[in-house]
Amino acid sequence: MKPGISEDTSEFLSGSSRRDVLSSLRVLERRERDEDLRELTELAMSLSETDAAQISLVNEEKSSMLAHAGRDRPVDIWAIEASALAASDRSCLVVLNAAEDVRYSAVGAVARKPNIRFIAVAPICVSGECIGALSVLSREPKTQFGSRLQAQLMHLARLAGSIITLKRESRDRTDAMTKLHLDEDRNSMALEVGNVGSWVWDLRTGRFSGNRKAYSMLGLDPEQPISGEDVFRAMHPDDFPVMKSAFTRALVNNQDYIGEFRAAASGQWLLGRGRVFERDAQGKPVVAVGVNIDITDTKNAAEKTRLLLRELNHRVKNTLAMLQSLARQTLNRTSDPAEFMEAFSGRLRAISEAHTLLSDREWSGISLVDLLAKQVEPYAIFSPQQIELAGEDIVLPPDHALGLGIALHELATNAARHGALSIATGHVRITWQIEPGLDQSRVVIHWAETGGPRVSPPEARGLGERLIERSLDKVLSSSVRLSYLDTGLEAVISMPVGDDSHISAGG
Repeated sequence: MKPGISEDTSEFLSGSSRRDVLSSLRVLERRERDEDLRELTELAMSLSETDAAQISLVNEEKSSMLAHAGRDRPVDIWAIEASALAASDRSCLVVLNAAEDVRYSAVGAVARKPNIRFIAVAPICVSGECIGALSVLSREPKTQFGSRLQAQLMHLARLAGSIITLKRESRDRTDAMTKLHLDEDRNSMALEVGNVGSWVWDLRTGRFSGNRKAYSMLGLDPEQPISGEDVFRAMHPDDFPVMKSAFTRALVNNQDYIGEFRAAASGQWLLGRGRVFERDAQGKPVVAVGVNIDITDTKNAAEKTRLLLRELNHRVKNTLAMLQSLARQTLNRTSDPAEFMEAFSGRLRAISEAHTLLSDREWSGISLVDLLAKQVEPYAIFSPQQIELAGEDIVLPPDHALGLGIALHELATNAARHGALSIATGHVRITWQIEPGLDQSRVVIHWAETGGPRVSPPEARGLGERLIERSLDKVLSSSVRLSYLDTGLEAVISMPVGDDSHISAGG
């Protein structure tokens, strides 16, 4: 057992399931810098008002740093991070003054420079195992670090876990695609005399012959005499010089011929393999045999994976930017930390719930009914019948869903505090419909409150109203209109949607 940790903590760190998850994340440890996680540490440092923040993977004997924010270098608080992860409740560990805490006063970073005093650690879990930590640190002790701040740090730790999971899954897809290429290279040699685009080239006469698949792949007529030069000319003009050079080099160096090229006629990607089958008395090659294998699906899959990785990176960065924007806007409207944490926590939950729904559908979109259920129904505290939904369910694209989620959260919290959901007799009716257009269709959502307290337009526009109106800035041609009627608040949200959004989410 390493000094500085308990026997229970040591046993936790050595758990086999946990070690397996850490082993799958080793590629992240080898990266010099991860911008997505670094931005997350900057947000954690800002929210907690500390000197530094760091994200690390916690191994059996040390912590491996993934990201860091702050002026000073990252610090080694492995023993403290390990203790936080080993706690059975997986909660946030808060050490207000480490120098006075007998458990951690002997830790190097506490007893010596940089003399860390305040530490808060939130466990990062992947695949059900606590494998890392999001830590915020200060050289000065704190008198308190309230439950709301702890909840925020835990929210950010969960987001870090999601980002790490996405990066691992993306890496696994790339590895699987690489392995598929290698397997195809090995297996293609076994198809040399098989019925998959097999060919024979008489190098003395130049005559090329093959089965019908070999001809059809290249768009050649099997009824006509075909030479080796005809085969090269049947390749895409951009690939022809490289392939001819590779074939000539293989003959000269007594090597197998291999290369990827596109067929000019069809655009198919083909993998060509060949070798010298016969030589004359002087050792000069006279006959070559080989196969052409269709690898179009593999190429398309590789491109799809590349686009998916780019989309995932884009979504992660957009989410971090949205979190930072919400934090700044909320801070600008209140100087009370408790009020800030309550407002920001709710908005962070709205984004988190939308992210969860999107992740469940692999970022293909969100059911509108599911989004309404997540964002609005929890605020009907007197009776579920206070909320009425009317409309055929549709699937919203990711940007639409994230923006609408924030707007619905602000409408629901406002109704719960001041509007129809603040009393038992209040009622909120939410209806929507698809309206066809010349260029594109639109979904129009109508929010109407009745039976609540009398409302009147505010003297000054609050943050909630501005967030509702700006929540769909990323969706071009969208609009939000608020009306303060005697009967209650009404909102009309209009967004363009593609034709595929008309399909019921249940289908």
